[in-house]
Amino acid sequence: MKKIRTTPPRHFPYQHPTFGTDKKPKTPRHWEDTVYYWWWAYLKRSEKYLKTCELGGKGELAKLYKDFGDVRGDSFKTWWNEKLSDDNSRGAHLFANPIKADRLTLLEDGEIAVVNKSKLVISVPLNLPQKFLVDRFRKLVEENHSGAKGMKYAKASEATYKFSGQPNIKALRIGLKIYDLAKANPDLTLWELGLDLPQFQEELSQYKKDSIPFDLRRTISSTVSRYKKRVAESIRNTELGYFPNKDEM
Repeated sequence: MKKIRTTPPRHFPYQHPTFGTDKKPKTPRHWEDTVYYWWWAYLKRSEKYLKTCELGGKGELAKLYKDFGDVRGDSFKTWWNEKLSDDNSRGAHLFANPIKADRLTLLEDGEIAVVNKSKLVISVPLNLPQKFLVDRFRKLVEENHSGAKGMKYAKASEATYKFSGQPNIKALRIGLKIYDLAKANPDLTLWELGLDLPQFQEELSQYKKDSIPFDLRRTISSTVSRYKKRVAESIRNTELGYFPNKDEM
């Protein structure tokens, strides 16, 4: 029997995670290639927030905890799909547009239409053939819709928590990898932390580790330092309820 949807679909400013079903689960890239996964992953690195989780939601970041909950688990899927008291999932509650913002609304007699740049108000003569009306509606939308995708759609989002800018998933992934590596290996130098950076692999292939030129080591160190600084900044920003990302790291 086909499962009947009891709640309307939710819309997100950016690609949202999908997990598949128990019988046909999707691969990790279907959630790891979304900015929402990395927001969760960066918040997990906040010592202040983890302390609040340990205290059951009490402490310096108690207000943020009411929305984001406990992030100490290893399963992003479990955290994202957690049902809240309003029957929303955690992910939809945080990052989706409000249901009212995504609805086509039938105005009642005498009701005043709200007209602005994000809404198209039309009057439909129901004595005309349905096919004609559908075709005309499609043309009206095409003529008046700005094609708001990506950044434009994100800027117009009414989600509770908004990502600032355009996501650079590759940079978010690499930056956090370096951040974690540095935490786990405090004795490594900056250039040693960056030996696996993809942008240096072709050049590094020409040398053994102990013969890497000073100028190349300095360039790698500068890049790693920039990653670490921006990751630390992004982690602090998750504590404030937003998650900016630089287009270039």
